[in-house]
Amino acid sequence: MRKTILLFLALALSMVLLSIVITKVAGNVRKDMLLSQQSQQRKKKKVDLTNLTKDQWVNYWMKKLTLEEKVAQMIMPDARGVFLARDNKEFKRLVRYVKDKKVGGLIFFRGDVYETAEMINYFQKIAEIPLLISADFEWGTAMRLDNTTHFPPAMGIAATGKPEYAYEVGKITAIEGRAIGIHQNYAPTVDVNNNYKNPIINIRSFGETPEIVSKFAVEFIRGLQEGGMIATAKHFPGHGDTDVDSHLDLPVINYSKSRLDSIELPPFKESIKAGVKSIMVAHIFYPQIDTGRGLPSTLSYNIVTGILKKELGFKGLIVTDAMTMRGVTKLYSNALASVLAVKAGNDIILIPPDVEEAIDAIVKAVKRGDIPEERINESVRKILEFKYDLGLHRNRFVDLSKIPELVATEEHLRKAKDISRASITVVKNDNVLPLMQFDSKKILLITLVDSNDPNSGSSFVSEIAKRYDNISFERVDLRSTIDELNAILSKLNNFDLVIVSAYVRVRAYQASLSLPEKQAKFLKQVVDSGKPVILISFGNPYIVIDYPSVKAYICSYSDAQPVVEATAEVLFGEISPQGKLPISIPGFARLGTGLSYPQTTLRYGYPDEAGLDANKLAKLDTIMEKAIQDSVTPGAVLLVARNGVIAYHKAFGTYSYDPYSRKVNPGSIYDMASITKVAATTISIMKLYDEGKIDLDDPVAKYIPKFAQNGKGNVTIKNLLLHNSGLPSWKPFFKLCKTPNEILDSIYAQPLVYKTGDSTVYSDLGFITLGKIVEVVTGMPLEQYVSKTFYIPLGMKSTTFLPPKGWIDNIAPTEYDSSLGGFVHGVVHDENARALGGVSGHAGLFSNARDLAVLMQMILNRGEYGGKRFFKNETVELFIKRWANNRGLGWDNALSPYGKSALDGAFGENAFGHTGFTGTSVYVYPEKNLIAVLLTNRVHPTRANNKHIQLRKIVHKAIAEAILSP
Repeated sequence: MRKTILLFLALALSMVLLSIVITKVAGNVRKDMLLSQQSQQRKKKKVDLTNLTKDQWVNYWMKKLTLEEKVAQMIMPDARGVFLARDNKEFKRLVRYVKDKKVGGLIFFRGDVYETAEMINYFQKIAEIPLLISADFEWGTAMRLDNTTHFPPAMGIAATGKPEYAYEVGKITAIEGRAIGIHQNYAPTVDVNNNYKNPIINIRSFGETPEIVSKFAVEFIRGLQEGGMIATAKHFPGHGDTDVDSHLDLPVINYSKSRLDSIELPPFKESIKAGVKSIMVAHIFYPQIDTGRGLPSTLSYNIVTGILKKELGFKGLIVTDAMTMRGVTKLYSNALASVLAVKAGNDIILIPPDVEEAIDAIVKAVKRGDIPEERINESVRKILEFKYDLGLHRNRFVDLSKIPELVATEEHLRKAKDISRASITVVKNDNVLPLMQFDSKKILLITLVDSNDPNSGSSFVSEIAKRYDNISFERVDLRSTIDELNAILSKLNNFDLVIVSAYVRVRAYQASLSLPEKQAKFLKQVVDSGKPVILISFGNPYIVIDYPSVKAYICSYSDAQPVVEATAEVLFGEISPQGKLPISIPGFARLGTGLSYPQTTLRYGYPDEAGLDANKLAKLDTIMEKAIQDSVTPGAVLLVARNGVIAYHKAFGTYSYDPYSRKVNPGSIYDMASITKVAATTISIMKLYDEGKIDLDDPVAKYIPKFAQNGKGNVTIKNLLLHNSGLPSWKPFFKLCKTPNEILDSIYAQPLVYKTGDSTVYSDLGFITLGKIVEVVTGMPLEQYVSKTFYIPLGMKSTTFLPPKGWIDNIAPTEYDSSLGGFVHGVVHDENARALGGVSGHAGLFSNARDLAVLMQMILNRGEYGGKRFFKNETVELFIKRWANNRGLGWDNALSPYGKSALDGAFGENAFGHTGFTGTSVYVYPEKNLIAVLLTNRVHPTRANNKHIQLRKIVHKAIAEAILSP
């Protein structure tokens, strides 16, 4: 019994203990489950931050952040987009600011596109709150980042007279900047630059009137912000009328408030009306607004809160200018300046000299009651709201793989070129512009640089060297000695013209924007030397004030690559200058000055600039590639120009069908065959007629008495040009005669095969004879006369008879000739021309597509090119018009058998040009101001190939279809 009782008690106790254990375990399970649920809720809550409304998201962070962290959100240190090792001191500094201190953002300076984007992504990753990333992109992302789109500065944009260009610059800058991770641009500069001595604003301003500045600034802001980037109007309340750089000292503007209201403030008011999201405040002292000694606007409650926030009603982000500048640091410590900036009403303290000291000082000021905490909350809430609006609550990173699709695209670079071309301003021109590209004048180009940068000016030198041969180059920079300068001066008498390209740039931390004294004296001596001087400013436009006697003055405003290229184009008449000064130059030029002259030479450009449809023009690629595949020709070059713009110039295939043959290039040289008739002989006859040295009705026998044999005494020069002389078309003189003289004597003795004027028979014999008339009248061999008179002045460097052996690798071979034991290469294909020594009036010329285009543009210009007149208007009209037999004088016509074959009506009834037996052709559509050059060596390896005839028709039809009206 006792055992039973004990067993029962033991069992009961076990049950109690088990119950306790089960209860405890269940409790732990419930606790674990609760903790797990809470953890999941926390995770869920963290994820849900991306889907919160703006108020929810902002309130979340406002509750979470400590006072010190809130203050840090108002601080923006500087960074550079360059590679930094993880143990680099600078890198560690930034990590501390972002991760530990929780600064609100970073401002990026000079760097590389990818390094900057990668660094931004890294810092966004380690930041608890998304960072607001900013930069100075006043003239595009290229102001800070390499290999991006470089636009003219604000003054250059305004010189175009087109506010829509400011919008385009803003929009493209936003697209590129956001692709790299930049959210806020400290631009535009809306200061009114009405003080030509201003050392820091200058070309950064849109101009010298509030109206000009407002008009362009508003469009720039609109473009930026529509592109998703915060625009920042600066430098409030106006930095335009200062003669001190606030990087070096505190500028003082002793003007009344009414003056500010009429000049400085209107662009800011218009910017605010346009919805600008941010404004930067300048380090400038206005004693009539702030009586305190030397109080910069940045630290002024009266200006930041009183005028900007209350009077103008601005509710956006207010940013200080860089707090490292002497305009602040000269009189104020970092700690005091930071506190005063917050008290004044600024939201972001930009680049304090010591970030941690600035944060500590502001926190202490709040704790001691010097700054209400609500003042901090107001700014931080605003900053967070902007971050939310930028979408950073959902995605703070950039996709590096997308950068090539968005940065420095062909479209963006094209726009930069368009704006640059429209900005170049010819302020003065005493009949020295445009320069003739192939003049005989000896020119000296002096590059004048206000620094020791070895690269400054080199791009312009390259552009000029491409265009002009008879030129020498000198460079003057801060390292140049007096002896070196005197040596240059001593050479001036050797030159006919001097070009001075001046690089006086707007940079921070320089006291003035004038040339150093030594350079200024040197330039004065150059200008006073008696030689005509063209001065070009790639920076400060006011530099000319000290040199008013220059013969020409061009303002380019910048040395951005597209600007440099556009300047060279203006200089040589490749484009017509369009810019107008958005400023006045005291004692030299009024506001709005800008001279122009017509385009005088061909230039390369985009199809739409030429009035051609790019998509339809691109069909030529397919046509030409198929021609190569179908063995129409082993290779070819096709060029299309309209309205003075070469819009299409491409090479296809190879020089021969040899698998190891080199590829054809756009400059490849071809045997012109019968194009020689117009590109050498006809233009020579035109010139002699133009000068009154011959008459078209003169008998040929007047110049070549032997020609009168066999009833040809009445055959005139005009008959030979019209191919209605009665001479036969062709004879194999190379087989019948042994010497050139025998050939000529045989031609002169030829009887007529039909009565002169009764029919039209295309005749090589007539043009061989015309070539000899040119030699008789000029007393020069044909090849020398045409070179001296046309090819050299026109810069046709690849056009000649008897090409030198050094050209052979760039010349397309023609037919296989067993008598030569190989292909005809570098010598004329036409056997009669070869038997005549390689020079003849009917064949023998070699040239390339661009040279022919230049020649045809001269004809299309009615005898003028590059500022030089070759023929009278009426001479060209007489020769190219369609005569009764559907030919021009020497020129082929659209209605002739050859013209119909080549054009098939594509270029209208008045088209003129010529074809060549080797597979070449050049035609002009005069009503559409269009030139088409098609060069092939279709006779390679045999002349039996006639597929090129159909190709010409197809090509010319496709070109005609690409023409846009008018």
